[in-house]
Amino acid sequence: MSWLREIDRWFMAEVLPHAAAYRARAAYFCGRDEADDLVQEAYARVLNTADYRSISSPRAFVLTIVHNLALERIRRANVVRIDVLASLDMPEVADPAPDAFAVAAGRSELHRLSEWIDALPPQMSQVVHMRKIQGLPPATIAQALCISVSTVEKHIARGLALITKTRRDSEARMEEVCPAIAPDSRATLT
Repeated sequence: MSWLREIDRWFMAEVLPHAAAYRARAAYFCGRDEADDLVQEAYARVLNTADYRSISSPRAFVLTIVHNLALERIRRANVVRIDVLASLDMPEVADPAPDAFAVAAGRSELHRLSEWIDALPPQMSQVVHMRKIQGLPPATIAQALCISVSTVEKHIARGLALITKTRRDSEARMEEVCPAIAPDSRATLT
């Protein structure tokens, strides 16, 4: 599909997969009859956006456009249902930022990963840290540590294998400490 422009590829990958959400939001504001027209108008506005690459959340962006287009239509309409006006006051676009639990869980996971990397042999630990945490390419790591690229790659492979094994063992220990409740024992608890 070489005839597609870059914005077309971006639109198909980032915007179109959420079409059902756009239609549902449009139907909520202006009814099913006008929902498709509203979504198509939103698509046209998105495709006319000059700096589409800077849109960090295309789904939220299109939902906001649908919301604003619905407001425009309501302003132009002669008769407006009162429940539609009430629904427009509180936009229900979800905040894409992680919640407090996700942040705490991520920090805990990062702390455990850091401990597992530190537990590796010294040179392997340093190589894995430079590659996976700092994001340095193997050639740069090899040059900085005065070792071959092959050695760097072996340290990365072995280090990741050891970390994976440690993680699996840790999860297995957690399951032993906190076993799941058997299905038939739940019924007797209630």
